[in-house]
Amino acid sequence: MEAISSPDSAHEPSQGQLDRLLVTLDVDVQSFALIQVQRGRRLIGEPVDAIMVHYVLTGTHYLTIEGYDPVDCPAGSIVLIPPALRPLVAVDRERVIDVRAKERSTLTRDGLLMVDATAGGEPDLRYVSGIVHASFSGSFGLLDNLSKPIAQHVGDYGIVRDAFSLMTEEVRNPSLGSRALTSALMKTCLVLMIRRFMECGEQESSLLGILSDNRLSKSIAEVLDRPAHPHTIKSMADAASMSRSSFCQKFGQAFALTPMQFVTKTRLHHAAQMLRSTPLPVKVIAASVGYSSRSQFSRAFRNAYGEDPSTFRGRTTARPTDAPKLN
Repeated sequence: MEAISSPDSAHEPSQGQLDRLLVTLDVDVQSFALIQVQRGRRLIGEPVDAIMVHYVLTGTHYLTIEGYDPVDCPAGSIVLIPPALRPLVAVDRERVIDVRAKERSTLTRDGLLMVDATAGGEPDLRYVSGIVHASFSGSFGLLDNLSKPIAQHVGDYGIVRDAFSLMTEEVRNPSLGSRALTSALMKTCLVLMIRRFMECGEQESSLLGILSDNRLSKSIAEVLDRPAHPHTIKSMADAASMSRSSFCQKFGQAFALTPMQFVTKTRLHHAAQMLRSTPLPVKVIAASVGYSSRSQFSRAFRNAYGEDPSTFRGRTTARPTDAPKLN
């Protein structure tokens, strides 16, 4: 007998649509540190304008952030902390002595940033911390919309343990391509974390809210597949099989931006990828993402990235003599 889909299931995104969205996830690791904490001490971190990623190596990672419920994570967990929040990390809920991360940080001889929140004994908690640039972390804002700390255990994925080991090694011994490799490894870990969230039915999380409606994901895929197309609110609503008003409301709730702002962001994201990876003239790249003039494109790009396309290309195109700066 043929199964009958529930009304809600018609709105759930397909596997292919999720894959199409996830492939656009753009991760850029800005810094990397190895951190150790002893029982009875709590590490006070500094808020940063980026996503903070913690991976628990050993012990229990007890995270408290003002205004949010505590997060208690065993070894093998990934913790994502939104921008501008101050993380407080301890081993448990017992009374602690506070120590500031910036006062306990040193750069080791091999180039790794070490944060030591112990009193000289063996650490009860060890984790690695990466700062992931989030202002343009993906064309559809998968990380941009993270609004609360979340955690997921992924210790059964051997590739995650290996990836963080490799990231640590790349920071210790940087060479050509270290930053690109570290960012690619971090993306692998985040995609596996997202997969686990989906398997556990955690779509209500702010991290995955934009993936939870098949109608929106169809519209998103249309823009991602054809960034130069003259998209309008009507064409995007039609792709989602929704009225304009309903589509704009749902889209705004999921993305915290308008449909046309999303179109602009997607076009510039594609352009940035081409500037990094191809020698195409800026004028050609501008046309390929839907801009009729180079000057119009340059203004939009500068507003989003803080620099003109040519400067961005020169800064982000690796040369053999470039030494990656991860911390």
